[in-house]
Amino acid sequence: MRLPSSPFPSPLPLLHLSLRKVRQRPKLSLVVLLVLTPLAFYFWLWRMHKSDLGRWYYNYAAALHPSLAYVVPPGDWGPVENPPRWVQEVYDAPWMGEFDLPQLSSPRYHEGRLVSPALVKLHVFSTVTAKSREKRFLIRRLSPLNSIPRPYRHLFELKFVLGHAYKPNWDVDEEMEALLAQEQEEYGDLVRLNLVHGENLREGKILDWMRAAGTGDDGGRPAWWLFKVDDDTVMNLPVFLDTLITLDPQKPIYLGTSLNRWPAFHYHFTGMLTGFSWPLLQTLAAGIGKMSRQEIEAWWDDDVLTGELMFCLPPAPHCRPQSLANHTLHPLPAYCDPRLPPPWGYTAPPPNPDPRTDLIRYDFLRRMGDKAVWFVKGDVARHSWWFKFNEEYEKEWEARIKGSMWSPPDWLERFAEARD
Repeated sequence: MRLPSSPFPSPLPLLHLSLRKVRQRPKLSLVVLLVLTPLAFYFWLWRMHKSDLGRWYYNYAAALHPSLAYVVPPGDWGPVENPPRWVQEVYDAPWMGEFDLPQLSSPRYHEGRLVSPALVKLHVFSTVTAKSREKRFLIRRLSPLNSIPRPYRHLFELKFVLGHAYKPNWDVDEEMEALLAQEQEEYGDLVRLNLVHGENLREGKILDWMRAAGTGDDGGRPAWWLFKVDDDTVMNLPVFLDTLITLDPQKPIYLGTSLNRWPAFHYHFTGMLTGFSWPLLQTLAAGIGKMSRQEIEAWWDDDVLTGELMFCLPPAPHCRPQSLANHTLHPLPAYCDPRLPPPWGYTAPPPNPDPRTDLIRYDFLRRMGDKAVWFVKGDVARHSWWFKFNEEYEKEWEARIKGSMWSPPDWLERFAEARD
């Protein structure tokens, strides 16, 4: 029985014919190939950046090389042309290099309270709701500090940052406040901030937290590093610390991941896990302490605002004029004037270190990110909307974190708690 012939020609003769034409006109074929290849690649990039993950790809390309920010096709955003929010009080604060690190030691106590400086402070952003309260109990039970050998746990601090409870009619929610007072009495790990509306995220919480942590009003200890952690982020503390101890905490360092940032705003790290070295925190706290409540409580995205503060930092010694209005025989480079757009613009990531302030922006890139993004490694920290639910948070912890233990470096042994 003969099968009916296909109405379409066989691909093999067509391929043979195409190859023969290529051999007959090799130069023309090469020119066509050189023209079509970049066009096809650019079209692929354009389609990719119109997808849901467009900004992830764009940010990753820009981090690999700043010039790619101008080459890779943008998604639903344009170039950043306007200067960032300006905070004069931060600019007028002491420069980061003027602060010394707190001295680590074996554990020291005062009236039964641990007072010796910490290596790392982890502050989990929480709220005053019953759901957040349940999440705090879960995080305490699965505490990242369980991955720290006991003789070194005094070098770490885990606290929860929240405001105060109010009812819809703005009366104090006395029942919830009583529960929070009981929780504080039992665990002593709540940082209570006096926030507008009792609780907020984008009306001053991030600034009030920086000031409190930098001045000691958080009830905690000075530390080499301070980190904000979202309560739907599962961090792998041992892996994180292995990277952190390679950095110099005496330098002004801003840490996080830029992969999920919205490129229409100035360069910043997303809030799943962001932090500061001690000198940088001191400058920020000093500046924020001079701001008015109206400035602090002005509505703005907390991650974007944190990134914008990095553009407001005081200048390093090599960029300090007596007055920006005065001209000298040897004028400072243009990038030393924060009122002018930097030579590299606002769209691409700033140079590292920042030429004006010496700030280092340490980007973990795909080592932190959303679990659902296929190319995110997430070995340092993973974030997910599903981790808002306790069951999914614990499932992620069991799969990746449970049983892990950090191996401290040799230089840290002299600060370990003495064993009996």
